[in-house]
Amino acid sequence: MADPQTVTFTVRSADCLDDLEPLWLALFDHHHSVGDAGLPIIERSLTWPRRRQIYLELFESAGTFAVLAERDSALVGYAMCHLQEHPDDSWDTSDTVGMIETLSLLPSERGNGTGTALMDVAEAELQRRGAMTMVTAVMEGNDRVKEFYQRRGMTPTVTYLMRLGPRES
Repeated sequence: MADPQTVTFTVRSADCLDDLEPLWLALFDHHHSVGDAGLPIIERSLTWPRRRQIYLELFESAGTFAVLAERDSALVGYAMCHLQEHPDDSWDTSDTVGMIETLSLLPSERGNGTGTALMDVAEAELQRRGAMTMVTAVMEGNDRVKEFYQRRGMTPTVTYLMRLGPRES
């Protein structure tokens, strides 16, 4: 098992965007392996261009950053984070909310503490930027990751429901 203490972490801006593709694809594949939330998925070749566009739009905000995890100069994980500069409209949150948009690790890094260390760095940077409340999303069926976040003190708050296509009468 790889030692998470041999991983280095750096906070980066949009200049790292194209380096994230293999890690996003690893997460896309992982989502597919845990059940796709019961919905059909897009072709693998389409997912990174769409995700990249989401990240480009996030990076238009000054509060967006990525934390890169590297082992022996090779990228093994990342956390994409941004700030929501207002409190939540339902819960008593901090005025600035830290949004963990994506947390991705190579399969070889899962379960060895690298994800915990990556989240520690991401949350510390969000806190340094003023966020005391943290929010993330977990795909249905990804129970192991949901439990990971719950062990970190996060509580499920909202369930999104999706229908593909018009409602049939």
